[in-house]
Amino acid sequence: MHRPGLTSPRLLFILPSRLAAAFLLLALACSAAPQKTALHLDGTRADPFLTASGKPVVLIFVRTDCPISNRYAPLIQRISSEYSGKVAVWLVYPSRTSTAEKIRQHEHEYGYKLPTLRDPQHALVAQAQVQVTPEAAVFDANHHLLYHGRIDDLYQDFGRARPAATTHELDDAIQAALTGKTPPPNTPGVGCFIAEAE
Repeated sequence: MHRPGLTSPRLLFILPSRLAAAFLLLALACSAAPQKTALHLDGTRADPFLTASGKPVVLIFVRTDCPISNRYAPLIQRISSEYSGKVAVWLVYPSRTSTAEKIRQHEHEYGYKLPTLRDPQHALVAQAQVQVTPEAAVFDANHHLLYHGRIDDLYQDFGRARPAATTHELDDAIQAALTGKTPPPNTPGVGCFIAEAE
């Protein structure tokens, strides 16, 4: 009576087939779980840290329909211009309802000229630990989060603003990222909540 050995042609065919099937199932399982990612306005995936070239990264979260965010537009533009070439500054729209068309219109209305991202899956929201718009997150050149929170203390509460800001957390945090000094403490912003489900 002949007993099939390990070199049996049948076994040589079955083992690789089963291994290939197992790898295929594993690949399908991994690809079925959607990865959270930010997007450029053209819909392609975006990673602001990859394009930073070893510079600190600043993410400023805004909404098209948040009046407090909109009031900060001139200051955001000024900060972006002031630190151009030293840090990578991105405007991030976390609202799931903000289409690329709506964002482009908003940029035009408020004179924004800095790079823009959509974050409908809140990948950057989670990484930056922000909760409202406007809030900012400052990462050092090694992509460690140094600061997250308000831009400054202009707003004491929703609808209650000072004549002028007395603290400038975002500016201080950028300076800390550039000089290695201690960043300001994380301070929650005042504005429009970033909802998980819209």
